[in-house]
Amino acid sequence: MSFTPFHSIDTSVVGTNVELIAIGSNVNNIKSILITNTDTSALTISLFLQDTTGDKYHILYQVSLPAGVSLHLDSDDMLAFNNSPSGYSLNISTSTTSDTLDVLIKK
Repeated sequence: MSFTPFHSIDTSVVGTNVELIAIGSNVNNIKSILITNTDTSALTISLFLQDTTGDKYHILYQVSLPAGVSLHLDSDDMLAFNNSPSGYSLNISTSTTSDTLDVLIKK
């Protein structure tokens, strides 16, 4: 599975739960994640790891992000996780089906 560093998300097209990095992509050394609200209103977002059984482990949980604002996560320790075939995927979710946001991942 290939790594995609840039995501332009429209939840009316792709749904409210988006997989950013799939399990088995072997992307273990993320340096930073930039989440930008490109919508005209505030978003509520959650960023989480998910294992093969569907269990979720939240990095961010229901964080309100005002319109036009970016959130930069840049702690190597916080963003390190097992992304092997038996590890975790990285996902983002929003609260509604009419949200737009950009996610940039640097490894």
